[in-house]
Amino acid sequence: MACNVADTASSFQEDGFVIVRSLLDADELAELDRQISRYIEEVLPSVPPSHKFYESGSSGPLKHFSRMELYDDFFRGCFQHARTIELAEACLGTSVEPVTSEVFYKPAHVGGPALPHQDNAYFNFLPPYGIVVWIALDQVTLANGAVHFSRGSHRLGQLPHNHTGNPLFGRSVMTTPDPIHHPKTPVLLNPGDASLHHFLTVHHSGPNRTDHNRRGFVMDYRARSAELDQRAHAEQDAYKEKILKKSGAI
Repeated sequence: MACNVADTASSFQEDGFVIVRSLLDADELAELDRQISRYIEEVLPSVPPSHKFYESGSSGPLKHFSRMELYDDFFRGCFQHARTIELAEACLGTSVEPVTSEVFYKPAHVGGPALPHQDNAYFNFLPPYGIVVWIALDQVTLANGAVHFSRGSHRLGQLPHNHTGNPLFGRSVMTTPDPIHHPKTPVLLNPGDASLHHFLTVHHSGPNRTDHNRRGFVMDYRARSAELDQRAHAEQDAYKEKILKKSGAI
């Protein structure tokens, strides 16, 4: 990782996101890719439906799976990656605790978009203080669905969200931030690069219409002072169960 930690933290605090080139070296990336393939083959079939999603509800190309640390020792250990923790704590300015690990797919040709949202609309932490570490497993381009961040939108606080009825991306901001003051910035990554963003940074991504998958491995951390909002979390779980049943995923 050839980055200045202080400069990286400063950019994160100003913009609500930052790019870190080569967070994983070639060997680390190859091992992560191998372990994800193993997880899909050996572990994912027995994972509850609420922790795996497909493009067509309960079938079709794989779209997303989460809570990997609950089911596999390798992914539980990923949270202790020293460079990741160093950057996460520098960016937030405080010690951090793991929340969950995830893999996001945008399958070739059919990968759908993600509507503008803040991650804390799903995580429900108070204060809404945490960081998402998104590591590219494949090249990320405009054509295959790069994530776009609304620069500086983390300073707007928690924004009202609509219910979308989508089994995975069930919430979307009611009003997107003013693009003059918070310009939408695409993040283009090479394999092993990472983007780090605040739980409150508004972001979205487009569809994948290319011949190749666009995959990202994600580790989410909360500030140690952040506590789960139990009421909001219960409401989120009830809503998620409702739309999963409606989609046929459970």
